[in-house]
Amino acid sequence: MSTDQAIAEQEIRELYQAWFAASRRKDLDASMAPISPEIVSYEHSAPLQHTDVAGLREECRRGFDHQPEDFEWTVPDLRVIIRDDVAVTWGLNRMAGRNPGGTDVVMWSRGTRIFRRVDGAWRMIHQHVSFPVDNATGAAATGLVP
Repeated sequence: MSTDQAIAEQEIRELYQAWFAASRRKDLDASMAPISPEIVSYEHSAPLQHTDVAGLREECRRGFDHQPEDFEWTVPDLRVIIRDDVAVTWGLNRMAGRNPGGTDVVMWSRGTRIFRRVDGAWRMIHQHVSFPVDNATGAAATGLVP
């Protein structure tokens, strides 16, 4: 890995750390900061895709509203590949918190994100997050663990 690639990978990992912290605070503005105006995002819920920041922002707002106060999102085994001004990242998303009844809730999903460096800053241009499907029921399999 070249020095430039190593620096770029560190920048992406720092972006994720800031993103995780913003999610813990449920800070919608900070969470949306790395999103490109040209975003194409495939989310956990309908519609099939968001192609504008406003639609994705609303999806994130609904997600934050649904999560407990101590919500935490991480990608424990984040993978990163950098080529020039494009970064591809993937890993399993861990979403955790304690529900109002005091029970810990942990859900895992899959996540792939692509970033492009624009004017010196990394911007997410594509995201795909999804739950596996239980083939017998057709329902999202949200209880799986790695």
